[in-house]
Amino acid sequence: MKFLILGAIDTENTKDLELEILKKGHEVAKVNPKDFLFSVENNEFNIAASGVNLLNFDIYLLRGYNISITETRIFVEKLLSLGKIVIDEVVGEQYIPSKLFEASCLSRVGLNHPKTFSILKEESFDLFKEKLDYPVIVKPVDGQKGQDMYKFESEDQLNIFIKKNQRGWLIQECLPIDGDVRVFVVGSEVLGAIKRFTVEGDFRSNASLGANAKEFELTEEIKEIALKAKEAMNCEVAGVDLAWSKEKWYVIEVNFSPQWQKFKEITGLNPAEKIIEYAIGKYNNK
Repeated sequence: MKFLILGAIDTENTKDLELEILKKGHEVAKVNPKDFLFSVENNEFNIAASGVNLLNFDIYLLRGYNISITETRIFVEKLLSLGKIVIDEVVGEQYIPSKLFEASCLSRVGLNHPKTFSILKEESFDLFKEKLDYPVIVKPVDGQKGQDMYKFESEDQLNIFIKKNQRGWLIQECLPIDGDVRVFVVGSEVLGAIKRFTVEGDFRSNASLGANAKEFELTEEIKEIALKAKEAMNCEVAGVDLAWSKEKWYVIEVNFSPQWQKFKEITGLNPAEKIIEYAIGKYNNK
């Protein structure tokens, strides 16, 4: 069986996937979407990269593709039209790389989500500013890994920021929490969870920012919420971030192509092994 890993090809997560594929006696290659070469000749649509026949694989694994999301989506759509196995295939279907889309999907199935407003231009702020309670969290609609997130304590601070930064932002209530819980899901299996504490002097709890973490005991309620959130986003592999506040669980976000080094270090569980097993099972059952 031949695997192609698409996206971030030099990360520790990718190395874990490679190792698991090789351990099971299969072949693996890696391609960065930046190397794609698209062409249309004689009414035939083709995709190539670094001399590799991109259609000559059995299973395709997507990792860290947001920088080249448009090219990746075009490629995955082509693969699905050919009946190929892709993890996650949703990227070639109705996937929209937007925290606003995510909020829409989560609220649609009745999951608790922080109060959120979207602002695309400065004038829109006046339409909902009376509904805000401070402090608030501001994040880009297409943000990831806690990057470009800000906390504002007053309307004046937020207003100045919006005037200086004209782009798509989400303005979200700042829940009183000491961190969040990252739940790792592969297919219909909840692998485990870790509690990540907010970074000292910061309000974020992302592992990529150096947040401390410990293993967190799963409950049936947490499993149910995590699976429901994953299904709402129609993905196959997810890092679901939950937070306990105001006497209930909130789904903060659902991460596609989640990183797992901190999760692996703390729990001793290797998501790569489960992902490869899931992918092979999907291929055998197609």
